[in-house]
Amino acid sequence: MKIKTFFSKLFLGFSNASASDQATFKISESKRLEWIFIGFRWLWVLAILLMDWLHHPLSHTGMLEAGLALGLCNVIVSLLNAKTKTLSGQRALGITLLVADGLFAWGIIFFFVNDFYTAAYAAFIYVVIEGALRFGLAGSIGMSVFFIGGLAAAYEYRLSEFGVRFSYSGFAYWSVLMTLVSMTLGAVVNEWRKQRRESERYQIENARLLERARIAEEISTKNISDLESMEPLTGREKEVIDLIAKGKNNKEIAETLKLEEKTVKNYINSIYSKLQIKSRYEAISYIFNKPL
Repeated sequence: MKIKTFFSKLFLGFSNASASDQATFKISESKRLEWIFIGFRWLWVLAILLMDWLHHPLSHTGMLEAGLALGLCNVIVSLLNAKTKTLSGQRALGITLLVADGLFAWGIIFFFVNDFYTAAYAAFIYVVIEGALRFGLAGSIGMSVFFIGGLAAAYEYRLSEFGVRFSYSGFAYWSVLMTLVSMTLGAVVNEWRKQRRESERYQIENARLLERARIAEEISTKNISDLESMEPLTGREKEVIDLIAKGKNNKEIAETLKLEEKTVKNYINSIYSKLQIKSRYEAISYIFNKPL
């Protein structure tokens, strides 16, 4: 499978589905997105263990406990994602996990808050990306504000506990960087969703047009087939149906054509059989729509 096709199915799902199936497909799409975050969260467990080994956190035990807690959280989330059956449930799960991931990211960052030149703050970019993918521009900006508030608290804590000065230039740098990243990601996701909605509307309208064309062709083919299989009327039968169209009754038709009334009835029954109709009204309608 091509990479483009894979991601199209992964994120777009069945955009040409009927209206009655849209909710089901949205739930399925939300679940697929959640499985992606679950996969990345397992990578975070490995990253925490690697950070604990390569750097000097405030507590090695705390880092190990954080890794185990994140792993346990991921197991619980996997079970909830598998069992949730409603779109509102999936949304509630997404909001809860976004907030939890933000808090967890700050928990890990605080293990390295004693380091003046730490780059651990960059880890929060993942949370901004998650916010953008889940809730677009609003989600990414919300996580950016959460980061800026947490960064101010971290700098104040570092100043009071470790005597490391409050770096206004560092605070400004990380605040501006995270704001730019969040706005860019959010805008891109919003535009992607807008184009996707337009694509879905186009596909739905195209599917409707194709269905209408199919039905029209089917009706046309059926009518042609009926005409081709229809036994042609004789000259006398054409005279009879022409008089029917003029409003003549059986007795009047018999007098006009100098036939027995019983014979006229036989002609009428033959006409009904050939034209596949059941009444004089249908015969009149037929002759005016399809002159013989």
